[in-house]
Amino acid sequence: MKKEIKRLLIDHQKNHSEFQIDNFIVGNAGDDWARYKQALREIDSRNEIAEGLRDELILFDLAWCGPFWKRIAVTKNARVRRAIRIKRRERSRSALVESIAETERELFRFVELAIRLKEKIGEIDPARRKELESDSWKQKAVRMAGIDLLINGRVGSATLEFILSLPRQDRVAVIEYFKPGAKVDPFKMIGL
Repeated sequence: MKKEIKRLLIDHQKNHSEFQIDNFIVGNAGDDWARYKQALREIDSRNEIAEGLRDELILFDLAWCGPFWKRIAVTKNARVRRAIRIKRRERSRSALVESIAETERELFRFVELAIRLKEKIGEIDPARRKELESDSWKQKAVRMAGIDLLINGRVGSATLEFILSLPRQDRVAVIEYFKPGAKVDPFKMIGL
């Protein structure tokens, strides 16, 4: 049974796949600016996790060599307990090493995406950041309205509340997409 489980778990990937990262975590965030910000959030999170796991591994290895193991009595029961502890520690260490590898794999993917997005976005000063934020939120509102139109045939109240949260000039720009008399293309609104 253990061999079968081990054989099956070869195909298991604990963390997100590149496909998930590209299409659902970063890719689904909106425009380039929103995707870049999402990639940065994920980089920050994964970097913190990886640093913590690396510290854990160092502490783990230090504890393994510590005086605790030297003090264990060499009786039969103590040897059995020690063997069990060793197995547990080996499994724990393997899990830490695997977690570090998986977290770093995700981290590297987010860094790759952020670098590509940064190249597209260019330098960011306060004025550029303000422009990118405004455009990003407008595009999100247009996308939400497009989804509502495709699903319900009208823009929903939650989407309208979202649009009304935008600054006036942004609200006007978004409403242009679906106001009475406008040639509405919900597929275009959602980026298809």
